Amino acid sequence: MFNNTLIIGLGLIGGSILQGIIDNRLADNLYAIDFDKSVIDNAIANKLITNGDDDLSKLAKTGVLKDCDCIIIAVPAFAVKTILDKIKTAISQKLLPSDIIISDTASTKGNVLKDAFDIFGELPPNLVLAHPIAGAEKSGFMARNGALFKSHKLIICPHDFNHQNAVDKIATLWQSLGASVDFMSCDKHDEILALTSHLPHLLSYALTYQLAKDDENLNIFRYAAGGFRDFSRISASSPIMWHDIFLANKEAVLQGLENYQAILNQLKTDIENDNSEKLLETFAIAKNAREHFGRLLVEKEKLKNL
Repeated sequence: MFNNTLIIGLGLIGGSILQGIIDNRLADNLYAIDFDKSVIDNAIANKLITNGDDDLSKLAKTGVLKDCDCIIIAVPAFAVKTILDKIKTAISQKLLPSDIIISDTASTKGNVLKDAFDIFGELPPNLVLAHPIAGAEKSGFMARNGALFKSHKLIICPHDFNHQNAVDKIATLWQSLGASVDFMSCDKHDEILALTSHLPHLLSYALTYQLAKDDENLNIFRYAAGGFRDFSRISASSPIMWHDIFLANKEAVLQGLENYQAILNQLKTDIENDNSEKLLETFAIAKNAREHFGRLLVEKEKLKNL
C-alpha cells in the first residue's frame, strides 16, 4: 500500500498503527519519530522500524525519508502545528517528496485544518484528516495493540481541496487495519466527538477530582463500587492529550457542557420537589438509550471476533 511510511508519535495510537502495519504487512519500510528517544531505541532494537529519531528534522537530513510516501501524525492536538511546520521545511529542502500523503489521528479537526492553512498558506491536497475511534485504559508505546482498530470506527474528514486518490489510500490503510471508515465534515466531527468522547472525559475527570480532593478520600475510594470504577476509568487517560483536546475543541465542548448543566439543574429541581414522575421519565429514557447502545456494542464485539 505504502512503500515507506513515517509515523510521528509512538504512544498508544501511533504504536498500535505501527504494530498493525507490521502485522498486516502494509509497508516495506517503517520509520518513526518520538520525543522520547528511548522509545525509538526500543523500536529499532526490536526491528520494528528501519530507522527513527526524536526529531523530524534530524531524521530527514539523513536522507532516508526522500522516498517516503506517507506520514501519519499521532501526537497531542497542540503539537500538530509544529510537526506540520517541520514537514513543510523538509519538503522545501527536498528531504520529503512534495506529493507525500500526510494524515493524522487527532480527536479534534477544526484546529488541525486551521494549523495546516496557517503553515502551508493553503489546504494541501494530500493532507487527509482522520480520527480512529478507539483507545485503551493504558497508554504509551508498550501498550500498543495491532488489533486495536479492528471493528472500530475511523472517521475521515475530507476538505474541499483533497485529492481523491490520497483520501482513498488513507481509507484503504485503515480498512486494512480492521477499521470501518466513515466520512464527515470537520465541523460535524468536532460537534459529535464533543458529546460522545470529550464531554464524558471531562465529567470523569471532574468527579474523580472531586473525590480526590476530599479530606476523606482514602475512605471514599476504599468503599467506591463498580459504578465509580467504570465511570472514573477514562480519567486515567493522558492529561496532556486531554488538555489539548478540551482547549482545541472548546466551543463544542462548552456547548455540550452548558446543555449538560441544564439537565443537571433540572434533575436537582426534580429531586428538591420530589418530582417522581419526571425523575422516572428521565431515567427510563436514559436506560432505554443505554440498552440500545449496549446491543450495538455486542454486535461490534461479534464482528471483532470473526
